[in-house]
Amino acid sequence: MNKKIVLMFSILSLTGCGMHQGVTEPNLADPTISEKIHQTTPAVVRLTRTETDEENPVWSPDGSRIAFESRRDGNKEIYAMDADGEHVRNLTRNPADDDDPIWSPDGQRLVFVSNRDGNKEIYVMDSDGSHPTNLSRNAANDRWPVWSPPVSGGGLKIMFISDRSGSWDLFSMNTDGSEQRRLTTTAAVEDNQKWSPDMRHVVFVSDQSGHNEIYIMDGNGSTPRALTKSAGESTCPNWSPDGKHLAFVSNRTGNWELYVMDADGSHPRQLTRTPEEEDSPRWAPDGKMIAFVSKADGGAYISIVDLAGRIQKRMTDAVSEKEVPSWSPDGSRISFIGKDSEGPWQIFVMDLWGTQQARHEEAGSFTAPFP
Repeated sequence: MNKKIVLMFSILSLTGCGMHQGVTEPNLADPTISEKIHQTTPAVVRLTRTETDEENPVWSPDGSRIAFESRRDGNKEIYAMDADGEHVRNLTRNPADDDDPIWSPDGQRLVFVSNRDGNKEIYVMDSDGSHPTNLSRNAANDRWPVWSPPVSGGGLKIMFISDRSGSWDLFSMNTDGSEQRRLTTTAAVEDNQKWSPDMRHVVFVSDQSGHNEIYIMDGNGSTPRALTKSAGESTCPNWSPDGKHLAFVSNRTGNWELYVMDADGSHPRQLTRTPEEEDSPRWAPDGKMIAFVSKADGGAYISIVDLAGRIQKRMTDAVSEKEVPSWSPDGSRISFIGKDSEGPWQIFVMDLWGTQQARHEEAGSFTAPFP
């Protein structure tokens, strides 16, 4: 068919994990999901076709649009398109570099990072690109903004990392930039921060012990405590949709593997046991399976696994690394970045169960997974 497409995924702080903490029998698995994973033959559709790199696709909360980064107009800007790749629009239209777009929970706004005022700061704009506003307004560098989940009776917050205190710490602020508050106060590097679905806790990664471990604290920054304690490193924590579990990667057995533990750090369960290196776990919206990146033979692949670890399946046959997988809100599709051997990075969407009607060209060798 066409030239073979090459997938690339960017690894979030993959620096190793820790000592073996034991494995308990998994009790979260749904046998119907295991069979569904085993039987699926996903199709992959290419959404963009430009001469420049397209990166970091993120789904709107209703699944109708995808925001992404592109240099198609000369500098890095933020764009949005329909979920089928149609109606692409430049949202930022600024000569500076804009990146890290994240949709607000209601889909009406996007938070992003820009250096348009001379340093990296946190901005917000309406979903059509109007009313861009500098929220952080600080001479230091601010990165990695994330919205808090919508919680009944609680206002939205934005959490980010900043080096304004002399080290990379976690900060939070209101969505208008007011009440900026330092959440962590160590000399270590803290990042990979994520609110729990009920906003009561924040999980994050810190190297305060001398290597990366996973920590948790209350939503206001109080009572920080380690969830993993090991001789190696643990990283890339992600909450399950119900907030009861955390997926993460660790090298405690000597190789980077995928684990799940309870939200208090108890009952770690090893889901993968392969010679490959696993990274960037992302829960399906229904919480019944996890997509992740597998690194092997100098390349990287999207795989999915059930919560028993019995069924692990490669969903792509491409190599190299660039971007973590991103689930559509309904759990039927995964977006990612790929390229052919000669071209720039482009945005693709994998239809896991064959339920979506593709309007764009199917992506050659991606139409069938590994056996």
